[in-house]
Amino acid sequence: MKKTILTVVAATMCIAATAQITEQPAGELMKNMEYCSKGMVPDYTTGQISRFDETGVVAHVVVDGKKMYIKDPITHYRKGVWMEGELSDDGTQAIFHTPQVFTTEQGTTYYLYRMAQKGQSLAVDPAATDLIFSYADGTLTQTDGGYLSICNAEGRTTSYVEYGITIRPMGLEVQCPPADATYSTYMMSYEADGAPQTKTINVGFSGNEVYIANPSGAADSWIHGTIDGDRLICPNSQFLGADEALGYYVWLKAAEGSIEIINIPGLGEWPVNNIKLTDAESVTFSYDATTRAFSTEELFLVNAGNDKLGGQYYDIAKASFTPYEEVAAVPADPQVVSCSGIIEGYGIGIFAIDIPATDVDGHYINQENMYYNVFVDDRQLLTPDGRADIPYNYTDGQTIRVSGTSHTFTYTEAEPVNDRIGVQVFYRVGDVVNQSNLVWYDVKSAAIDGTENSRAIVSTECYDAMGHRVEPTAKGLIIRRITYADGTVETMKSIGR
Repeated sequence: MKKTILTVVAATMCIAATAQITEQPAGELMKNMEYCSKGMVPDYTTGQISRFDETGVVAHVVVDGKKMYIKDPITHYRKGVWMEGELSDDGTQAIFHTPQVFTTEQGTTYYLYRMAQKGQSLAVDPAATDLIFSYADGTLTQTDGGYLSICNAEGRTTSYVEYGITIRPMGLEVQCPPADATYSTYMMSYEADGAPQTKTINVGFSGNEVYIANPSGAADSWIHGTIDGDRLICPNSQFLGADEALGYYVWLKAAEGSIEIINIPGLGEWPVNNIKLTDAESVTFSYDATTRAFSTEELFLVNAGNDKLGGQYYDIAKASFTPYEEVAAVPADPQVVSCSGIIEGYGIGIFAIDIPATDVDGHYINQENMYYNVFVDDRQLLTPDGRADIPYNYTDGQTIRVSGTSHTFTYTEAEPVNDRIGVQVFYRVGDVVNQSNLVWYDVKSAAIDGTENSRAIVSTECYDAMGHRVEPTAKGLIIRRITYADGTVETMKSIGR
């Protein structure tokens, strides 16, 4: 990735911005749209600016009469905000006036601004603040030659910049199972980032044709394969549709390599990506016709993009799929791993819980039938939608996140964690509900059941897949770099939805 230093020119601006729009506007949502752009983002690991050339981003466009709205026009800083524009009288142009309110963080309001390049600098041109697109055959193409950026009230860019924007119909369809397909629940065991993972997944059969539900969890998305003797052959480069959690269209891609953890001076332990795509014709599994189980030693990805390794992807290694039959069991005890306290500069804190997806004997249990309760001091935590029983894989993308067996909770100074955290896990099979012990964590002494725990969190830093520092509540793929009191550093990947 090319990196460059960009000078920013600030100007005193008179703000007359439109209000922030966070709810989907009324009108027709244009489906299966792809956002393509060039741009720049700040790289907090180097202090420089990184350039990108992006394709395959899921675009959301709404048309309501002469009004047009684009969701998250800054693709590397998604806040669920819609940019408002209007169509020309003849319907061949879409014009978006700036500034528009983007977000307010730590008391500072940021705006979407059209900027112009002057030599090696970007500045707001008060005489040209409109983003202009041609609009034909369902495609928006930026024609004004400007740069869309997130700026403060003075017009100083945050260095999140996009330009050369095109929004177009995707033109590809996901291959779905036929109407006569029959389905079974399978246990999928695999490695991701070198760590073992398990989950249940649907597999459909229609004769010798097999359809595996997208392991990323994206809805209505399937990997197609054909049984050939003792092999199940899944063609490479299958289009798998939109993954709204990642914000990208994704493909099945054969790959090789791994993610290694190395020590970088000044940063400590850090994941280094040695994965690369291969030109293999397929991802091939060994298939057992008697049990209908299948497995592979090959690495494959659910990858953002088809022609290169995406900045966002799910890596799946040593995957095996086995028919799964559920039985009642007692879930293993959870563990409260750590609690950060309020993180300086963010005004929030994070505590982490490990919830094994196993019973007390170490056997896998179905996460879809697991839920848990969390207690902080003298109150029980509820999800933002009011649930006390929290489903195992529940995430709201903000306060509760999940990565494998790790569950992280974000709290604020208004509702602090003072004394202790308690967790209890439940497992329901039919009418039978079994429960773990209620496990408590003493925050003040950082002890669990009286045992000293030197892994209290000292600091937490959050990055996206390209190494750009982001907020803990950011959407998409987030890499958390956690430093503990005992000096150890842990990296953890999660998806903010």
